Amino acid sequence: MRLSQFSGEKSPYRLTVSTLLLTAFFLALYLLSPGLLRAEIIPPEKYLGFQPGQDFKLANWSQITAYFRLLDEASNRVKVLELGPTTLNRPLIMAIITAEENMPDLEKYRKIQERLHDPRGLSPEEKARLIKEGKAIVYISCSIHSTEIAASQMSLELAYRLASDNSPETKSLLSRVILLLVPSANPDGIDLVTDWYYRNLGTPFEASPLPWLYHYYTGHDNNRDWFMLTQKETQLMARVLYQEWFPLLVYDVHQMGSNGPRLFLPPYQDPINPNLDPLLLRELYQLTGEAVINLTRAGKTGVATNTIFDGWYNTANRAAPLRHNALGVLSEAASANLASPIFLRPSDLRVSGSGNDIQSTYLEPWPGGWWRLRDIVEYEQIVALSFLKTISEKKERFLENYCLFAERQVQKGQNEPPYAYLIPEDQSDLPTALKLLEVIQKNGAEVHQAVKTFKAGGLEYPAGTYVVLLAQPFRAFVKDLLESKAYPLPPGRDPAQYLPYDEASWTLPLQMGVRVVEVNEKFEASLKLLPPVNLPDSRIAGSGKYYLVDSSSNHSVILANRLLKNRLPVSFLDRPITAGHKTYRAGSLVIDRTRVEAARLNALARGLGLEIDSVDSVEPAKTKPLREYRLAIYQPWTASMDEGWTRWVLEQFEFDFRIVHNAEIRAGRLEKNYTHLILPSLTARSILEGRRQGEVPPEYAGGIATEGVSALNSFVQNGGVLIAVENSSDFAIEYLGLPVKNIIEPRRQSRSEGEAPGPSSDRVRVYSPGSILKVLVDSSRPETYGYDREAAIFSYFSPVFEMSKTEGPMMARVQNLAWYPAYNPLLSGILLNGEKLQHKSAAVTCELGQGKVVLLGFDVIHRAQAHGSFKFLFNPIIYR
Repeated sequence: MRLSQFSGEKSPYRLTVSTLLLTAFFLALYLLSPGLLRAEIIPPEKYLGFQPGQDFKLANWSQITAYFRLLDEASNRVKVLELGPTTLNRPLIMAIITAEENMPDLEKYRKIQERLHDPRGLSPEEKARLIKEGKAIVYISCSIHSTEIAASQMSLELAYRLASDNSPETKSLLSRVILLLVPSANPDGIDLVTDWYYRNLGTPFEASPLPWLYHYYTGHDNNRDWFMLTQKETQLMARVLYQEWFPLLVYDVHQMGSNGPRLFLPPYQDPINPNLDPLLLRELYQLTGEAVINLTRAGKTGVATNTIFDGWYNTANRAAPLRHNALGVLSEAASANLASPIFLRPSDLRVSGSGNDIQSTYLEPWPGGWWRLRDIVEYEQIVALSFLKTISEKKERFLENYCLFAERQVQKGQNEPPYAYLIPEDQSDLPTALKLLEVIQKNGAEVHQAVKTFKAGGLEYPAGTYVVLLAQPFRAFVKDLLESKAYPLPPGRDPAQYLPYDEASWTLPLQMGVRVVEVNEKFEASLKLLPPVNLPDSRIAGSGKYYLVDSSSNHSVILANRLLKNRLPVSFLDRPITAGHKTYRAGSLVIDRTRVEAARLNALARGLGLEIDSVDSVEPAKTKPLREYRLAIYQPWTASMDEGWTRWVLEQFEFDFRIVHNAEIRAGRLEKNYTHLILPSLTARSILEGRRQGEVPPEYAGGIATEGVSALNSFVQNGGVLIAVENSSDFAIEYLGLPVKNIIEPRRQSRSEGEAPGPSSDRVRVYSPGSILKVLVDSSRPETYGYDREAAIFSYFSPVFEMSKTEGPMMARVQNLAWYPAYNPLLSGILLNGEKLQHKSAAVTCELGQGKVVLLGFDVIHRAQAHGSFKFLFNPIIYR
């Protein structure tokens, strides 16, 4: 109840003396003890009508947000903030939970934490004062993976307990800690999952997987977006983590498969990324060790540590904080069937590649039996409370170490190479280079720019060069993002059996095609700290008859799409030309000034950062008109992350497209509606067969079947362009009879499907578990316009092509687009048996009838990180 409810402003009753006296009484009572007039803090089970974690019951996002707002109304310890809208326009909320006396001074404590996160210029006396006055800020994020739904339910109980419990222990805890609690980092997915669960509850499909992604674009990969920050949700939360609140603990609450340990907690297993501060990891392991003790004391068995999850990769919400001087903790609980219990025998369980036996990583096995959503809620709540209690009891030590971690990073940047990374303005694709700077800044790191010419590493760099100094608090993040990597295969691990937890490398300059210079010698330069980098408007120069836009920039594709949508004439160069002192690549846009006025072009190019030049003449023989396309993307009912990422990237570059499902493909006559069709990375079996009958409701079972194969053949033969990305190449090769062979034995299906295929005796094993490799490019082909001679591609055991010596049954003519060099192509990560790649193809086009098939044998999108290879996908659509 709020004081405004006692106001007579809207009362239908007359104000009498007694009413005024009563109002004055309540006002005085509120001022003396406002908590007395607040609404009752009701437990979640009373509000929901069931206990969080109860069998066959789930709270959806509306219920979760309504309960948190109820707590905000009822408790002086809870303040609910709406961070912003999600992808599908639901509210993303965060609850701030702390002692009542801390609430008026939240901004003061936030600023203290901000100062401690960057201790440069901080005196010892001031640091000691801030550590004493400050509060330990803890961030708990629940259910970013929406099928891992227990944490979202647990958050209700955790918040209620902290808001209502008046024990001395809880009051003491909250006096020292400010908890930032996110009930779900993917609210859209919570509703998708709960709706699907209730739809199928009590039917044969109660355990069936969702036929669509539980994040609209990324699915499970929404937890692989923690440095690229492409999605609305990660953008909002990264702002909280690295620009506003700077929590010292980020606890990311997850679930895993059902047949392993009941719960995983760090230590993380090998390999450990050398950019991580060992002191930070030691403190983290003390914190999680205390939580394991508390779980054991509560009788919770089956807890595993130092297994499954490594300390190497950088893209998840438990990994990125480790590079920002925060304790990044992952817990992974064994899953039930959402809210439906499951029964497991001891023989069903496997831990660390062994059975359910005592191990050094698994000291107290779970005996088997029923496993319920409620079990997961209890395990997770014990861990969360343990973290809060441990940190509150040693608040000053945790704050002191948080500041020390930052100091150690600054000192390393001052005393150890590399000292900086330089990003020259002279880039083949400056807008993409600025995107890289934006990623760095949005993750809280600093970017400077040279005011004057300077020398570094024996070379001279002009004013305007971007400089990312390593002597800054988030040094580990910057270095880990920008450096080339050598993945350390753990000793004794057999590459035939071992995979990195996620990927071996993510070096962003290589993926984005941005030239970055590592400086390993100290240097001096006059620099200015940059505010957030913004992409400038395009610049139109000259007054010639024709405008030229070089094809080197990805953003030229956006301009092309805008011109086509507005039905304005635009052509492209089919070979390079030199005009004035500049050479324009094949694929560069040519726009007739007499048909598109400067003001119109300027409006269409706004915000793209393009250099638009003008020349007096262009030989007509060297140009071809851009033609409108009608693009479709195949969306299976198997929830393909690659399909989702492809949709997202195409939308950012303003491609119009439609989604096609199995039924439309089987119906045939695709060439009547589409000129291009993209098959995202899927196995041949998945495309052909889809989900099994009986596994999902009938309308989502099956694939394109033989009718779909015939339809795709007809589509290409009648002039369509089929683009098969990565693993879909196997389908196109086999079912369209292409004279091409994939020589690589796959380690497993695409990461979006996760199931291992059988061995293939006629293929070779090449170990590239998420590595960045060099390819050579034939840039004279329309499919590769805009490229230089070399490019970097991302390979996760990706297909590699060899042309057959005899032509296929359809007499397809094969053209090589990109191939591996005659030397080791490894740029970052790990590559074993790489000599098998020499001279083999990474991308080919096969002309078939009146159409063609483009085979892209690598992850052309890779979680929207691989800007440097986007044109391999864009060009076959734009240039025909």
